Amino acid sequence: MGEPVPQDGESSVIVSLSDAAMHMYTAAIDALPFPEDKKFHKRADVVLSGLRKLRSGLTDAAGRSRSTSSVILALSDVRKRYDSLMTRAAAAPDSSLGQQLYAARIEARLSAEEVANGAGLRVDLINDLEGGETPTEEEAAKVRNLITALGGVPGTEHLTNHDHHEPQHHDQHGGEHHDGEHNNGEQSNDQIADAFVNGWEESFIGGSG
Repeated sequence: MGEPVPQDGESSVIVSLSDAAMHMYTAAIDALPFPEDKKFHKRADVVLSGLRKLRSGLTDAAGRSRSTSSVILALSDVRKRYDSLMTRAAAAPDSSLGQQLYAARIEARLSAEEVANGAGLRVDLINDLEGGETPTEEEAAKVRNLITALGGVPGTEHLTNHDHHEPQHHDQHGGEHHDGEHNNGEQSNDQIADAFVNGWEESFIGGSG
């Protein structure tokens, strides 16, 4: 017996949840600090994690036999946002190897499976790295060679040594910023932003099941 066919009402609920989540994610992306800021990756990673879950839910919905055009458009919007933020994160100091690989392969218009097959790597390794997992030294060497073969990380062509040196931050008076020197207001805003993102992840997943 086949799976139940989703009704238009179900698609409408899924799209409504997606739209609400994307409104929040867009605001979070717009509020991200400069890529050189030490808080950038922490806050970007929270948004990227939520976008991955949202993308997964919409991909499942779009794959059903009676998916609607609104679901397809919502999925397209999420993928565009995700690609844009991953590319931005990959070009930032201290980016992960997975972010760099993702940006390089989408610039080359290649899927994870195509890249894995061409480089002799497991496709699940590619997906895990792009999702934030840490590779072994042997895997990291292969991935770095793959990134170079794909043309490098987009947006870093001007750098002569892309080893992600630790940046120093200066305020308008020339003083350096160090970890732990942010005021309580900034820390509270970060925590609030993270809480909203995580809350929307769970709301969408629960509503799309």
